[in-house]
Amino acid sequence: MKNENCPCCPNNCPKDNLNCGRGREYFNNQNGNNRETKTIQGQIIADLRKCGNSLHHNRDLNSEEFLSNLSEKELNGLHELLTKIKC
Repeated sequence: MKNENCPCCPNNCPKDNLNCGRGREYFNNQNGNNRETKTIQGQIIADLRKCGNSLHHNRDLNSEEFLSNLSEKELNGLHELLTKIKC
């Protein structure tokens, strides 16, 4: 089942009453309103925003909890990619 609330900020606005551009961008990309390359780029940006939001609002969350589902190889790959895009 698709998420009917915006995951891009803590407001979790309903899909049909979005209050920010991030939510509109997220749902437009999910609905295929953009070309394929923009869809994946929009999804990546939305995912990065969700991660940033989680880290910002859960300052006591330690890295072992947050990254526990990633293997050592995935962690190294993620680090390399984030360094490449200058996050």
